[in-house]
Formats: sequence, structure tokens, C-alpha cells
Amino acid sequence: MLRKWKKYGCILFLLIALPYVITIFINGPMRLAPPRQEETEVMVQSGEDDRLLTMSLDAYGMGMLAKEISMEMDIETIKAQAAIVRTGIYKKMTEQKEGEELVFTDHFYTVDEMEKEWKSHMQEYYEKLSKAWKETKERILVYEDHPAYTPYCRLTNGKTRDAKEALGTDQYPYLKSVDCAEDKDAEDAFQSKEIDGTGYEITKQDSAGYVLEIRQGEETMDGDTFRDRWELASSCYTLKEENKKTIVITQGIGHGLGMSQNMAESMAKEGKDYKEILNYFFEGTVLKEVAEILKDTE
Repeated sequence: MLRKWKKYGCILFLLIALPYVITIFINGPMRLAPPRQEETEVMVQSGEDDRLLTMSLDAYGMGMLAKEISMEMDIETIKAQAAIVRTGIYKKMTEQKEGEELVFTDHFYTVDEMEKEWKSHMQEYYEKLSKAWKETKERILVYEDHPAYTPYCRLTNGKTRDAKEALGTDQYPYLKSVDCAEDKDAEDAFQSKEIDGTGYEITKQDSAGYVLEIRQGEETMDGDTFRDRWELASSCYTLKEENKKTIVITQGIGHGLGMSQNMAESMAKEGKDYKEILNYFFEGTVLKEVAEILKDTE
């Protein structure tokens, strides 16, 4: 009787084990899934009350992306901006000095601020935001195996600036002047503002037409400082005196370096994907996985 039950037990074991044996025979031994990597956290400064907050890198990055570009734009334009935002975050992380606490101070939208800004479009825009961030997941622009410097602006005066001229350095050879003809006809391409004082004189411009140096009497300042002082729309401007005031006429929105969001949008509507857009504005850089870069810098 005992031998009979042992026989039945062996048969039952084989019936249970057979599917596993066949699977191993066909696919090889089973492997355990790698442990889930913990989400990277960053320290950020709240824009409302300067409190220090700890939040996930993804939440912070998506908040920056939401603030820096319109969700009405093409998904490929938003993806390009997502890669730029992520690149900037990791550039700061890899350049952090040992023992130094890294705090991100760039403004970003919280979910509450997104709801306030987007109103009835909240669900639609948040899904688009998430899609752009996830579909560029872990990809950043690198140059010589380091996160690249990836500036951007709303629109240019018709071409981007060369970093060697604008910044006076050969450090960013991938920031060349490229054509952005679509920017010339964009809404708000030209704006004017009245400022106090007269006697301003533009003394130096770069090849793209942006002001490098401006003088008033004995005081000389660079073009970007003048733009910031008077809160001008662009660093490309002309001056006209009128009734003891100066009228500043600007062209473009922003500093004119790197990617023009408006031109990127035109490219996306023509069928270009985000990789092609980034290559146009940052030719010489490559998209890489974050893990590769961090491993190389360890």
C-alpha cells in the first residue's frame, strides 16, 4: 500500500514540475527581476516662501517643464524642452562640489499652481506633460560625456546667437548661430518700451544683431545687463530718443541662445521629432541615458 502511494506521489510531482522543466528547457533558467531603483530626490527652494522642500526629481522636473513651456505646443516641442530641463538638472548634480549641499532654486509649478494656471484644461495638459516627460525618460544631452549647457528662449530675432560671441568662450562649440526665420513673423516678435534717461549708445553687437555693450556717459554695461535692468523682452534692441525719454524697440523674446521654442514648434509641425529639433539647435551633442553619464563621472 505504501509503495502505491509513493508511486502516486511521484506522478503528482512530475505533473506539477513538468511545466517548469519545459520552460527552463526552452528559455533557460529563470532570473529574478532586478530590484526597483529608488527614485532620485532633490532639495528645492519653494518660490512662495523660500522653504526648502525635498521632492522627487521627476516631480521637480515636470514642474519646471510646466512653467517653462506652453502645453498648447506640439508634443515633440515639449519633449525637446523636457530633455533640456532634465539636462540642466543633471548638469548641476554632476558639477556639485563634494560636501556641498545642492539646492535647486529654479522656479517650478506645483500641482496646485498647474490647476490654477490651466483651469479646465488641467487633465488634458497634465497628461501631455507626463507623456513628454516619460517618453524622454532618463535622456539628457551630453557633450564629451558631460551634461551639456542647454539654454533656450521663447523666440529669437531670426537666428540664434553664437556662444563664442555672446559669452566670450570656446567652451560651448555646439552653440552656433542657426537660422530661425519663422521667429521674425511670430506674435510679439517686436515690442517697445519707454525708459528713463537719454544718451544711451549701443557700442557693440554680435553677428546675430544682439547687443553686447551699451554706454551712457561714462557708464558702460553689457547688453544683457541693460536688458535685465529695464526688464526688456530681448537682448536684441534699438534705441530712439523722444521727449527726454528713450524708446527701446526689442526683437525676439529672451537672450537668443540655444533653442528657440517658437522655431522648435515650427519644426515639430513640419514633422520633425524632438531628437531632430535638439540636434538642430545643439549640433555636436548626443542624447544619452543618465545612468551612463553618472557612471562615467563616478
